[in-house]
Amino acid sequence: MTQRPLDPRKELILKVVTDDYIESAEPVGSRTIARKYNLGLSPATIRNEMADLEESGYLKQPHVSAGRIPSQRGYRYYVDMLMQQQTLNEEEQELIRLYFEDRSRQLDTILQQTVKILAQLTRYPSLMLGPTLQPSIFKHVQLISLSANDILVLIVTDMGIIEKKVIAVDCPITQADLDRVSYSLNKKLRGRPFASLKSSFLNELKEEIKTEDSSFQQAITLLLSTLDTSEKERVYLDGIINILEHPEFKEVEKFKLLMELMEEEDRLYRLLSSRHPGLRISIGEENPEEAVHECSIITANYEIGGRVVGTIGVLGPTRMDYAHVVSVVEFIAQSLSEYLSKS
Repeated sequence: MTQRPLDPRKELILKVVTDDYIESAEPVGSRTIARKYNLGLSPATIRNEMADLEESGYLKQPHVSAGRIPSQRGYRYYVDMLMQQQTLNEEEQELIRLYFEDRSRQLDTILQQTVKILAQLTRYPSLMLGPTLQPSIFKHVQLISLSANDILVLIVTDMGIIEKKVIAVDCPITQADLDRVSYSLNKKLRGRPFASLKSSFLNELKEEIKTEDSSFQQAITLLLSTLDTSEKERVYLDGIINILEHPEFKEVEKFKLLMELMEEEDRLYRLLSSRHPGLRISIGEENPEEAVHECSIITANYEIGGRVVGTIGVLGPTRMDYAHVVSVVEFIAQSLSEYLSKS
């Protein structure tokens, strides 16, 4: 929502209050501003401007005797109008570059380590939706017998995403039968968008290649089920304990609500599943989950070959160091996109 611009003096006061509160986690008073910042304004003038900002909904006073802190509206104005862009320092950039230079690791390891680096650099919990197959084109499937009752399914897309799953079967299936299944499905599916592989189509396909061979039919059923459930990305998490570094979550009830959220993948998926291009900053009650109504979430999409395949982000208190987190999230999302596009 577009906000009406404040006058320059009010903008200055709002920025100073927000910057100071982000750094100190303490309500900010007019005397503190006059003493710490050379604004050329008296404490009385600053106090009047802060009162106006509070009346307009940009600041709030947590206690009668306390100074002011930004409201959700104040944070939104700060992020949209006042926040200064930051660049990662050389040490941070080098850490990320060195990590993405190693091209020998499996995709799952890359994604797990990416959220770990994000949490390490921001000191907030980091989250990621793994790549979805939906924007991809089906290229190849291979079934490999691991044991009498376990089959490794390898699905390859035109973007180079390799989906790996182990499925269990009731009856042993020979590698020869698995090769037959692979051949049949590759013939039927190669070149099709994954987005078209809905349940109705897969059921029709199962009927089309129906056979009296029960083990063969079982393999087809399980594989098609695997394809149908590939739509939902895996959620990766790291740095959850970092939330305890922030005084907002010292209250047991707040921390408990957040931990319950972190344990429910479907709820995390809803927080991250936006496909809005570029960077997205959701503040407080802009988030759909009540457990994070006192949090902000900063996310960015990552791509393969120019197509959005997943989302990476950071969750923290509304008193988040927005400028720094934005710079880290954007740099890592760009680095991950470049890495995956070249793999």
